[in-house]
Amino acid sequence: MEEEMSEVVRQFKPKFRSIHKTQIEDDLSENTASSLHQIELLRTVITKNVFNIVRIQTIDDRWIGIQLRDTYVTCGWLLSEVIRKLSQLRLNYDPADIVGFKTNNIHLDYHLSCLHYNLPNLNGVLLIPQIRQQLKEPINLDWFEIIKKLAAGGFSVVYLVKNKENGQFYAMKVIDKRLMIERDKEEMVFNERQILTRLNHRRIINLYCAFQSKSKLYFVFDYCPGGELYYHLRKQKRFSEEQAKWLFIQILDGLQYLHSQNIIYRDLKPENILIDQDGCPKLADFGLSKIVDNQEQLNYSFCGSLEYMAPEMIEQKGHNYTQDYYQLGVMLYEMMAGIPPFYAKTRQDMIKNIVSKQINYPHFFSKNLSDFITKLCNKDKTKRLCGKQIYQHPWLQGPIKKMPIKYQCDQFNFDKLFINQKCLDIESGPRCIAEEFNLLTLSQSRGIRDEEMCPFEKFSSFYYKK
Repeated sequence: MEEEMSEVVRQFKPKFRSIHKTQIEDDLSENTASSLHQIELLRTVITKNVFNIVRIQTIDDRWIGIQLRDTYVTCGWLLSEVIRKLSQLRLNYDPADIVGFKTNNIHLDYHLSCLHYNLPNLNGVLLIPQIRQQLKEPINLDWFEIIKKLAAGGFSVVYLVKNKENGQFYAMKVIDKRLMIERDKEEMVFNERQILTRLNHRRIINLYCAFQSKSKLYFVFDYCPGGELYYHLRKQKRFSEEQAKWLFIQILDGLQYLHSQNIIYRDLKPENILIDQDGCPKLADFGLSKIVDNQEQLNYSFCGSLEYMAPEMIEQKGHNYTQDYYQLGVMLYEMMAGIPPFYAKTRQDMIKNIVSKQINYPHFFSKNLSDFITKLCNKDKTKRLCGKQIYQHPWLQGPIKKMPIKYQCDQFNFDKLFINQKCLDIESGPRCIAEEFNLLTLSQSRGIRDEEMCPFEKFSSFYYKK
């Protein structure tokens, strides 16, 4: 009997074992041999053509099983079914307050929180209901469970967090006020907050809320599990022309929405494109963006990454919305070639290339693609391919196949430097990438008194909830 049941267990092992590491095979076999109740469940699978059995913890290590007879049910269906089933039991909580489930695997937890996703194989996985915590507004750090450090920037650190109120995952960007003052970034941070609160588009990162403590500023965004486009480009070396074309159209859609809101992006690069749960790109990081009176208005700021700067910005002749189309052309070249067109080892050589050198195209670039990039990256901004004219170019004619980025859903698609770290306390941990590498320590920061950290009237209205 034990051998027969071991064979049954092997047949119903999770297909994606890397996602469902809850029990090893020997443990599962041992549990099967020792638990008559679980054997009965496996018999039910055989005799009644049940596709899957989901185990839900109730109280005192007890659990109930929910039979699945359809392979294509959603995580949302499971949540509603669990609430319905548990409503029939006497529990010390209201099942209507269940907002999600927890396992011992973060990636599986995230999958289950996406209610439109198809339910994964959950044989052998015990789901622990997550109960909504009745938290009072305004939103603060207590609303979130800090799960993992994801990344760090010049003056911020990003964490993966889970909202205790709705069970959803988010990315939390934490900015240290002291460091922000030291680096004169107040205007940039306030500008990003102002812009994000007025945007609503499928190709732009969504700001869920913003709040502050005495020493920190917090932005909470939708979590994009695919990570940065740069991560995938570095991994694949370069994209196919077909995929680059589809990604280009998606990013162009987001850019043109910004222009319709009289916003110039000004910082388009693979590091600022995030890949959402469906493999689609989203524009992020609006610190350098600019709200203008009209699209033709000239601006004379010098900002952004040098590799992607348009000639008119470097020469400070005044730039406008056409700067974004230039950067889009540069990024299209990089997606196809794996490197920006004017990249050089020294800053001086790079500036010289941007201002005066013509683009050299690899042999595998099609004629239409080369012509398209040349027109997007025209050094004369008045002759640059822009707006609706872009869609009329031969390179974009004909059907465009949907080709989202394929990413590993059972791992973090972020730099291993941060993922492998323990999740430090937000208040005392490194405040930026320089401190992650120990290039700067707290003691090296110039002295700023506590009373100087909240002197800006504009940040008195920093709080926001969508």
